[in-house]
Amino acid sequence: MRATLQRFARETGDGYVLGLVRVVIGGLLLWHSLGSARELMTNGYFGDGFHLPVLPERLVLPRAAYTVLTAGRILLAVLVLVGHRARPALLASALLAIYVLLCDRVEYHNNRYALALYALLLSLTPCDRSYVLAAPAASADARLGPLWAARLAQLQASLVYVASGGSKLLDDDWRNGLVLADRVRRYGGQAIAKGVPEGIVSFVGRADVSSATAKLAIMTELLLAVGLWSRRARVVALWWGVWFHLVIQITSKVEIFTWLTLAVYALFVTHDHKARRLRYDPSRLKGRALAALARTFDWFGRFEVKAWEPDDIVRSHSVVIVRRDGTPATGVRALAMAARCIPALFPLWAPIALVASFTRGGEASSRA
Repeated sequence: MRATLQRFARETGDGYVLGLVRVVIGGLLLWHSLGSARELMTNGYFGDGFHLPVLPERLVLPRAAYTVLTAGRILLAVLVLVGHRARPALLASALLAIYVLLCDRVEYHNNRYALALYALLLSLTPCDRSYVLAAPAASADARLGPLWAARLAQLQASLVYVASGGSKLLDDDWRNGLVLADRVRRYGGQAIAKGVPEGIVSFVGRADVSSATAKLAIMTELLLAVGLWSRRARVVALWWGVWFHLVIQITSKVEIFTWLTLAVYALFVTHDHKARRLRYDPSRLKGRALAALARTFDWFGRFEVKAWEPDDIVRSHSVVIVRRDGTPATGVRALAMAARCIPALFPLWAPIALVASFTRGGEASSRA
C-alpha cells in the first residue's frame, strides 16, 4: 500500500491535455459567474430575501461586497480561460464558488459543487503549460508535471457515477422507471424543441420503455465507474459515456453537468502528444483540406501533421495516418483512427471502427 501511494504521489506526465481541460473549466466558470451577475441584476441580491445559509448569517456578505465578489469571479474565470496565472485563479475561483454555495443552500446544485471541486483539483496540476493565450508553445519537457491531482479528479468522476447509480439502484421508483417517465413528461417538450422526434419522446415515456431505460441508465453509470479505469475497455466506456451524457443533455435540464463531465473525460485518454503522424499529399485539395481539419480539431494534440512525398505505399492516398506502433492506416481505417483520437469526431468512432474491422487490418490498438 505504501509503495502504491508513493508511486501515485510521484507520477508525472505531459500536461498538454490538462491545458484543454482548464480552458473548458474556465469557460464553465465564466458562464456560471456571468449567470450569477445576471441574477443579481434581474432578481436582486439573494441575501435580501429568503435564503438558508450553511454558514453563520454574519458570514454572508452584504450586497455591495457580494457584487464585488461576483465581479472578481468573472475576472478569475477569464484568467483561467486565457491561461494567465491560471492555477491561482482556479484555486481562488473554486474557493469563492464553494463559499457562495455555503451562503445559500437553496441555490445548491450538485453540478455547481462538482465544478468548484474539479477547479480546485485542476489548480494542483500542470494545467498552465498549454493553451495559454499569446504565449509560445511550451516544449514537452516544460509541460511535464505531477499528475496526482488529475488522478483524484478521475476518482471523483467515478465516485459521482457510483453515488448516482447506486442511489438509483436502491430507489424503487427510479429502478422501476417512474422517475424517468416523470422526467420525460416534464422535459419532453424541451427535447422536442431541440430536434428529438415527438414519436421517440412518446415512446420513451411509455411505462415499459421507461422501466427498461432506467435499468440501462443505472447499469451504465455503475459500469462507467469501473470501465473508465480499464485500459482495454476505456475507449468503449468513453464512447458510451459520451453518448449517455449527450442524450441526458438533450432530454433533461442538467445545467453544465454534461459539458463538465465530458471535460473530465479528457483526463482518462492516453496523454501521448504527437505520438501519431498524419501525412498528407499537398498537391491534392482533399489532402490539404483533411490536414487543415485535423489541425483545427485535434485538441488533444495527438497527431503530428506534415506534408509528405508520395512513395510506393501511399502514392494513391491523400492522407495516411501512422499509428503509434508505426503501422500505416489509410481509407476507412485512417478515418476510424482519426475519429478515435479527435474529440469532435469521437461520437462517430464506434460505427466507423465497426466498418473498419471488416477491412484489411481493421483497428489494431486497444488503448484510448
